[in-house]
Amino acid sequence: MTGIANAADLSSATKSLDDAVTNGEKAIEDAVGPKLDVDLYGSARVGFDYIEAGVSQDGLNGRDFLSRIGVKAKYQLNDRFSVFGQFEYGTRSDVVDFVQNGGLTLRIASVGVGHKDYGTLSFGSQTTVFHSFVRGSYFSDGLDTVRLATIREDDYLQYRFKYGNFKFGIGTQLEGQDGDNFDQVQVGAEYSIGPVKLQAAYAKDLEGPLQGNLYGVRAFWKINDIFTLSAYHHQQDDEFDFPSGAGSTGTLRLRASGGGLGNINFIPTCVGEDRTASGIYGSARVKEHQFHARYAVDSCDTSGDVQSIKGEYVYHYDKNLRFWTSVEHLENDAGRVPTALVGITDNFTSFQGGLRLDF
Repeated sequence: MTGIANAADLSSATKSLDDAVTNGEKAIEDAVGPKLDVDLYGSARVGFDYIEAGVSQDGLNGRDFLSRIGVKAKYQLNDRFSVFGQFEYGTRSDVVDFVQNGGLTLRIASVGVGHKDYGTLSFGSQTTVFHSFVRGSYFSDGLDTVRLATIREDDYLQYRFKYGNFKFGIGTQLEGQDGDNFDQVQVGAEYSIGPVKLQAAYAKDLEGPLQGNLYGVRAFWKINDIFTLSAYHHQQDDEFDFPSGAGSTGTLRLRASGGGLGNINFIPTCVGEDRTASGIYGSARVKEHQFHARYAVDSCDTSGDVQSIKGEYVYHYDKNLRFWTSVEHLENDAGRVPTALVGITDNFTSFQGGLRLDF
């Protein structure tokens, strides 16, 4: 019985010591005051693509699929307020390739203030509200085609708020002393209920004589642990021309080295026309194996359509490492064929393979 009593006394003493250490650490933190957390991160996304466009320049090309490196810092002022900042740079100085001796390219440079209950307010070069809510990527390369608007903007001021299953964001751009204090305004919202997530966003062009509108909606349905479905629709009117051309990012490109073709965008814009981008998506994942696909149409009311079918297989080694291979095929109406390829071909195929390592 004495041994049992001693064991109990030892356990109690150990607990008391742990409590004392914890209380001591908290007392030190309270005495020191604000706490600074710094996080260095990166993502290496390297691979290749093979473009088949019916020209002699078709071939294999090494690719950088939006690799980046960055740093985040958060300064916790007290139990409610914090100040944060972020810098992120892409590792390519070219629209497609790595380039020897090429410089880093800015992706994000922002600072902001946050409140535990009332959200965050940030300013700088950062991801837009419209992208965050209705145009995020489905595929591993992060360069999904058939989307309207852009990923990031400079001089962008935004407020984000989350309450339970509801998210809200509003942003505006103050770029250039051109007589327009506010170049655009964007708002977005998201609501989740069980396996369903609903998203909507709106952008108003406030720059120049043409000041159009852009709308977007998207939905996700996680059927079970294996299957997920999604659909989206983006629509802009003929006066929406911000940024210049009001085009989509992440398009398929032929990086021709000769023959006068240059860098060809397979999904031309249609400035001055009503334009929509709509798609349906499905994913099946069993453990580390995932197959997902999307059918989408980029439609201009006068120039015509571009149809896209893309499928991708992903092997998820773990949450930080994945390998993928994909194929995407485009069918272009006559009015949407790139100028350099008119009379040569009206369909294009991209085969892709890559590795993504997040750290």
